[in-house]
Amino acid sequence: MDEAAYKIEAQIDRTRERLGSNLRELEHRIDAATDWREQFRARPHLFLGGALAGGALLAVALRPTAARHAVDSPREDHLRAFSRNGVDGREQALELWNSIKGALIGVASARITAYISDVVPGFEEHFQRAAQRHDTPRTAQSSMQRITKDTQHG
Repeated sequence: MDEAAYKIEAQIDRTRERLGSNLRELEHRIDAATDWREQFRARPHLFLGGALAGGALLAVALRPTAARHAVDSPREDHLRAFSRNGVDGREQALELWNSIKGALIGVASARITAYISDVVPGFEEHFQRAAQRHDTPRTAQSSMQRITKDTQHG
């Protein structure tokens, strides 16, 4: 082989090593981000708040029907006054919980996409092309644009 072929082969090897290093780093960061123990150590107040909210939702959801209607107390009248358009508290709690879940999933996916864009060169362009092919203007493409704006301003 001539010298040009050796240079090309060496460049391919360097690129392969760099990509391997990037993938190992990405794997390490994803492992750290998905380790619930690590997340708890970093943000115990969020886990305690989540546990409190989950316990409250379970208490409302698992309360026996007979106990709900056994006594028509002033407390229940007070709670009914806060119900919105005749929707009971359980439906409101489930609606709130679904909104919270949706927001958390949106934030997590935006952060993961932004992180991958930083680690993997060219990811953002391929991500946007894939979003355009799937005709999801509100989800993937607009979230990528929001991520780009957030990372530029943040």
